[in-house]
Amino acid sequence: MKEWLNVKLTAVKLYQYAVLLFAAFLVLTAAFSHYESFLQPQLIFLLLLYLLVESIQIPLWRGYGSLTYGVTLGTMVLYGPHVAAPLVAIAVTAAPLIKRNNRGTLLHFFNGAQHAVSVFAAYGIFQGFGGGTAHLTGSVVTLDFLILIPVTLMYMVMNHFFVQTLFILRRDKLTPQDFLHLFISDAMNYLISTPFAVFMLAFDGYAPILFLVFIPLVLFGQVLKLYRKITMTNKAHEVVYRLQSEFDVQTISCTITESVRELTSSVTAALWVLEKDRLMPIHIDGQYHPELMPKDGYSLSEGSITSLAVQSKQVESVPDTMKDKRIMPKVEGFKSFLVVPLKARDKVVGVLTCFGSRTHAYTEEQIELITVLAAQVGVLIENASLYRELQEATLRDPGTGLYNYRYFYQELSRRFELAKAESRPMSIVILDIDHFKKYNDTYGHVVGDEVLRQTAQVIQHAVGNTGVVARYGGEEFALLLNASLEEAQQIVEGIRRALHFHKFEYQGYVVQGVTVSVGVASYPDHDQNEKELLEKADQAMYWGAKQRGRDKVAVYTPDFDTHLFVDKLTGLYTYHYLRIKLMEEFMVQSQENGQSFALIFLNIAEFNTINRTFGFEVGNMVLREIALLIKENVRNGEIAARYGGDEYLLLVPLVNREDAERIMERLQKAVASHKFKVGDNVLVRVRSRADIVVFPDEVSEGPQLVSQIAKMFLHLSSDWLEQKQKHAEA
Repeated sequence: MKEWLNVKLTAVKLYQYAVLLFAAFLVLTAAFSHYESFLQPQLIFLLLLYLLVESIQIPLWRGYGSLTYGVTLGTMVLYGPHVAAPLVAIAVTAAPLIKRNNRGTLLHFFNGAQHAVSVFAAYGIFQGFGGGTAHLTGSVVTLDFLILIPVTLMYMVMNHFFVQTLFILRRDKLTPQDFLHLFISDAMNYLISTPFAVFMLAFDGYAPILFLVFIPLVLFGQVLKLYRKITMTNKAHEVVYRLQSEFDVQTISCTITESVRELTSSVTAALWVLEKDRLMPIHIDGQYHPELMPKDGYSLSEGSITSLAVQSKQVESVPDTMKDKRIMPKVEGFKSFLVVPLKARDKVVGVLTCFGSRTHAYTEEQIELITVLAAQVGVLIENASLYRELQEATLRDPGTGLYNYRYFYQELSRRFELAKAESRPMSIVILDIDHFKKYNDTYGHVVGDEVLRQTAQVIQHAVGNTGVVARYGGEEFALLLNASLEEAQQIVEGIRRALHFHKFEYQGYVVQGVTVSVGVASYPDHDQNEKELLEKADQAMYWGAKQRGRDKVAVYTPDFDTHLFVDKLTGLYTYHYLRIKLMEEFMVQSQENGQSFALIFLNIAEFNTINRTFGFEVGNMVLREIALLIKENVRNGEIAARYGGDEYLLLVPLVNREDAERIMERLQKAVASHKFKVGDNVLVRVRSRADIVVFPDEVSEGPQLVSQIAKMFLHLSSDWLEQKQKHAEA
């Protein structure tokens, strides 16, 4: 690779020296034959005029031009090529040095030389068409103006020939669009500058006046240049203004890189964000090269020029990547490199990088513009990152660090639609920790919370970044896997085994042998609707694993449908059904519309006494009659469920605590006033204990509410026992 580069560089230099020597031969030969022409005092004014027009650029479409060709054409017609060629060569060579635009001394001399050779070629056409010294008299002007057309074309062709040959030898990868832009810019430059030769013909013999005439013209060019700078700056500010209310980093990156690439005419523009000690690519616009723009980013410890820009907080510009050892590998078509740090509050949050297709592609004006733009982009990126962190916090469960149910439902809909569109499988998993209550009772809630947290870590590690793991509620977890049924079974079976052998250690406590019940349902095997699929995964967990011994993975089967919604004993809904409605419907509506709902808890006091005294058959009859009383008091839209044993749960939408308390009192009165026939001529009354939770007024998170249900029934039972004990002691 290094030898190839050396050969290429040698060929480029040989070509440049050859053009330089050929131009020197033509100029010296002509000067020797017409040495008396250089004794004219007006040549001093011409040289100053050359330096002036070449030093001050005029904005043209996607580049810059000058009035140099107009002066060259006028000088060639009036004084001949032996005067025009050396003057234009001096001006083109010296002007970059005056402006301190050092692109290499040899390149400056080459540019001057190729312009000198182009003068002689153009003059040959001028003579071939019968041209001579021009004067503004008679029809000579018309004739000379017609001659100027092929003369200008020849000058342009020669200029392009020399430059394009250099591009070919340097193997600059210019696209047809690049050639078109270059041609149009040059054509505009010649079209604008050619009429200025008229001024030179008109003021022949009045060089000082000619100098004064060109000054306002050149100043006008400066005004145009300033106007272009303001226009480009306004474009940059307009882009930033449009993004002020945008908080998606990807959208910001796409818009900025596209704009930067257009403003700098780069082949590639990329935006990178700093994550810890690594720069990660967010968006790359234009040509992509994997080694120059690795998708896994740059480490700040690598010592690259990009890392240097981050550490120094300064712009880094490489005018020629082929000569800079810090740019590796050397890639054709990526000749210039620019790195601009993105800062917010004097802290680097990322960088903008640009590659140009030619050497010295980025002017000071462009670098200044992108630097100003980058200062505002840095603030946009930081604001977007802060917004993302806040959004992330609202979608995370604080106890486990996993996503919460709200994010789970969002991703469920999105991923399910994507799976259907791409005709690929997807699996939903519901996982519940077995006998979780005993960990809280035995070790305390702090250890129980740690079991939840470490369980979440084990699951997340097994799933990785390809799936979604969320805390579904209480000790339940929900998983979305881009996997077939068989693949999902393997994954969750691995999770089950990992948890079984995992040693939960916390503050001196060691818990081991944690088991889980897992339900799996897959698309397209089990359903074509995401919510139905979720319910079936839940059924598989409850009826296939939990009710069949626990510590197992169960796959949904249609047999589970008969157990899903209705409690066989009481005819009320099952708690399983109520929880699904709670999570999928009522909580979502509450989050979207701010609607509140209440859960009313009803526990039958001393129900075990009825079972012991009159038998379980009578006990079941009492439970059925209580269910009928509840049904009679349930309004449209309310959901009554049997939670388990002698516990009932009522979900009441669109109520506050005051309304819920009235409903609770009505239920308790209905139960207390009813006479239950438990034997021949034996009637008993039962008493109940009740409580209320209002969402989101009293509990704001779904998992907390689900956890609260079990705690609330435990509280009702323990309170009743305490009161009974106190009553007995009294």
